[in-house]
Amino acid sequence: MAPIEEPDTSLLHVTRISQYVPLPPISLHAALPAISAEVFSPLLLSYYPPAKGVVLAYEDVSLSSQPPKTASPSTHKSRHRQAPDADDLERLAEQEEGVVLTRCVDEYMAPYVWATASLLIWRPAPNTYLDATLTHASATHITLAHLNTFAITVLKESLPADWSWHAEKANKKTKGFDGKIADEGGWWMDGELGEVKKGTGMRVRVREWDVRGGKGKGVLRVDGSLLSVEEERKKGARKVGKAAVGRNGGATEGEGMEVD
Repeated sequence: MAPIEEPDTSLLHVTRISQYVPLPPISLHAALPAISAEVFSPLLLSYYPPAKGVVLAYEDVSLSSQPPKTASPSTHKSRHRQAPDADDLERLAEQEEGVVLTRCVDEYMAPYVWATASLLIWRPAPNTYLDATLTHASATHITLAHLNTFAITVLKESLPADWSWHAEKANKKTKGFDGKIADEGGWWMDGELGEVKKGTGMRVRVREWDVRGGKGKGVLRVDGSLLSVEEERKKGARKVGKAAVGRNGGATEGEGMEVD
């Protein structure tokens, strides 16, 4: 099983996928929705490795006795879905032509067919910018939502340098006998000392992403940044420079000590 796709740099892709699945013991007309619900519906809003992205939707489910013969030009180079034209549909019919025929050997053998569908895939790419909305804020990071579905985490190191955290002790919680604050409410202030409220829309850059999960599918984790690549590089260089100055200063102080 492998996706039929073309190289693309957009985040939304339409990818044609085929799977070899058992045919339920029902009529072929009723088998199509049953296979769709059993095979493709569980993939929705999860990361699907063969398609290298998160499945948002599927359509054009078909059954055949043979796998698709050639690659289908079904991956659209666009950030928006594009309906297939008449030529696309004709080529697709040619690739999947033929009557679905199956045969059972003895009464215990389930017939198998090829189930093919077009999956709408969301596939993140490093250093691309997304429109997102602030959903959570803490002193260590903020969380944004893209398309009201995908969570993006931005650590405080990737926030603008003129942002500052305003702590609010009204919601503090204590932990342990020492009374240390485990959770302290508050909000971020921007460079103009305005509160960055929940629901605020902003542009976030994808820094990196990975997938965690079990067999067949997984959960996507996206790390973002409100800084450009150049701003992040300069910030990192300043941090390294300060660390080097601190190490040199400590060595100088050590060399200047005299012990009788």
